[in-house]
Amino acid sequence: MTTSKDPLVSGLLADAKLVASYGRYGVFKDSALFAAIGDAEKLDDATASQPAVVNLQTILNDCSATVPFSTLAALRSGWSPGDMSRRTAVATYFLVALSVTMMIVIGKLTYVYNRGVSINAELQEIDNNDFSARFGQSIRQVWATKRQLSSATTQQASTTDLTLLKDAYYNSVDSLHSLDQRFSSLLVRAQGFMTQEAPFPIWGMQWTYCKLSTSPAGAGASTAFPSPRQMAINQFCGQEVAPARQDGEAGSSQPLKQSDFDCKNGGNARGRTQVVSATDTAGLAEDVNADFDEATRSLQCEGVITITPNSISTLTLQAKTLSEVLSPYALWILPALYGALGGIMFHMRMILNPLLPNPTLARLIHRIALGALAGMILAWFMAPGTKLGGEVTGIGFSLFTFAFLFGFSLDIFFTILDQFVSMSVAGIKKFGSSTVA
Repeated sequence: MTTSKDPLVSGLLADAKLVASYGRYGVFKDSALFAAIGDAEKLDDATASQPAVVNLQTILNDCSATVPFSTLAALRSGWSPGDMSRRTAVATYFLVALSVTMMIVIGKLTYVYNRGVSINAELQEIDNNDFSARFGQSIRQVWATKRQLSSATTQQASTTDLTLLKDAYYNSVDSLHSLDQRFSSLLVRAQGFMTQEAPFPIWGMQWTYCKLSTSPAGAGASTAFPSPRQMAINQFCGQEVAPARQDGEAGSSQPLKQSDFDCKNGGNARGRTQVVSATDTAGLAEDVNADFDEATRSLQCEGVITITPNSISTLTLQAKTLSEVLSPYALWILPALYGALGGIMFHMRMILNPLLPNPTLARLIHRIALGALAGMILAWFMAPGTKLGGEVTGIGFSLFTFAFLFGFSLDIFFTILDQFVSMSVAGIKKFGSSTVA
C-alpha cells in the first residue's frame, strides 16, 4: 500500500507493527494481529472509517492486556526484548548493588532495633519486679548474716554453727552479687545502646561524626575554653579535653563515688564495721538508715556491689529514655526502608523478565520513594496511638512485613487509600441528610 495521508492510520499501523514484532517472541497465541496488519496494508488510501482499519484497531486494543502501554512506549523509543546493551547491563548491576546495600543496611538497623527492644524489655521487667526493694533486702540479709557470723566467732560458737553461718553468708553474698552484676551489665548495655549503637547504627557514622564535630587539638588549636557541649563531644570521641586544667584535676577524669572516698581514707569504714558488728550493735540499732548506709559502703569497699539501692530508681528512669531512641526506628526509619526495599524488589523482578523493558532512573527513584512513603503512612495507620517517645516496643515485624508488601505492590496501597476516601466521603454525605418532618 501507499503511505496513508491520514496520520491516525499511519500511526496505528506503526504501533501495530511494533506490537507484532514484539509478539514474535511467543507472546500471542494466534496470528490475528498479523492478518489485520496485512488487510490494512492492502488498502490504497486507508482511512480510519474503513472496516480493515477498524478491525486492526480492535485487535490492537485486545493486545493491550498482553502488551501494556509502558512496553509499547519502550518499543517506540527503540527498545527490543532481550536487550543486552552496555547501558542495560550497567543499570542492572547498579540496581543489584543498590538492593544488596539496602538489605545490609536494613538488616543492621533491624538488629539495632531488636537489641533496643530486648534491653527495654529487661528494664521493664526490673521495674515491674521492684528490683530496688529486692536489692535492698539482699543487702540487709548479707549485713545481718555477717553480723551474726562475727558475733558467733567472738563468742566462740561451735564449728557446726559457724559452718552453717558461713554457708548462709556466702549464699547471700552470691545472690547479692548476682543481682548487682545483672543490673550493672544491663545499665552498661542500655547506656552504650543510647550513646553509640542507636545514634550511629551504620559502620563509619561515629568516625565521621567525630571527625566533623571534635575540636582540633595541637599547637595551632585555640586556647579558649570550649563549651560544655564541645567538651562532651571530645570526651565521647576519645580526645583529651584540651583547655586549662590544673594538674591536680588531671589525674582522674571520672568522679569518685562516696564509697570510693570512704574506702581510700584509711579504711575507717571497715574498722567501724567490725566495732558495730562485735561490741556496740545495741547503740546503733535504732538508727536503721545509718546502719543500712554503713552496710552499703562496706559491701562496696569489699567489691560485693557496685551500685547503691538509692541510685537504682534514678538509673532506671534514665535508661527508660530508651523509648525515645527507639521511636524513630519504629515509626519512620524502618517502615520507610522496608517499603523502599519492596519497591526495589518490584523492579528487580521486572529486570529478570527479558520481555519487559528496564525502568528508567526517574521511574526507579519515584517507585522507591513511593514505597518508602507507603511504609511510613502504614505506620501511622497501624500505630495511631503511638507518639514519639511513647511505647513503641510492640511495633515489630508485622508492620515491617506489611510495609515491604505495600512497597512491592503499590496498587494494594492505593486501593486501600481509595477505600478510605470513599468511606470518608460517604460519611460526610450523611451529615445533614435527614429532613425535618
